[in-house]
Amino acid sequence: MNDRENQELGDLILQITKGNTEAIGEIFKRVGSAMEAVASIYLKNAADVEDVVQDSLVTIVTKASKFRENRNAKAWINTIVHNMAKNKLRYYGRHKESSLEDAHSLSTRYDEDTLIVREIFQTLSKAEKNLVIYRYWYRCSIAEIAAILHRPKSTIQYRLEQLEEKIKKFYENE
Repeated sequence: MNDRENQELGDLILQITKGNTEAIGEIFKRVGSAMEAVASIYLKNAADVEDVVQDSLVTIVTKASKFRENRNAKAWINTIVHNMAKNKLRYYGRHKESSLEDAHSLSTRYDEDTLIVREIFQTLSKAEKNLVIYRYWYRCSIAEIAAILHRPKSTIQYRLEQLEEKIKKFYENE
């Protein structure tokens, strides 16, 4: 997602506050799959992921008035999804195991590359997963990630280099 698309996403959030009911559908169309990806980091059950995305969309609508115009819209939405997924985990008290039916639905829903990425993701810490999402899914710059995570740019750069090496080694071992 480039700066223009991120700005358009922010404009859609602001349109919600003006009563534009179609804006939330457009937001989902643009970042719904990214929201699902973020939720699936924490949740293994496809139904739980869907619930978190829906709850996140409701939260976007109810908190749209708190969104500031110059804020990073993609990061704001990502934070909402993260928090919803974490709340769902707290509700369950622990990670739920996927049933065979869930595994089958996932295997038919995702291609081989996606399954490899999911397998790699399972080896990453939550902080590492956040870095991957911000950098490669949302295409945030190092400066944007540093601002979002309240860390120096040099720290983010170093952690990304370490993370890339870790992923490279994992992929080579497979």
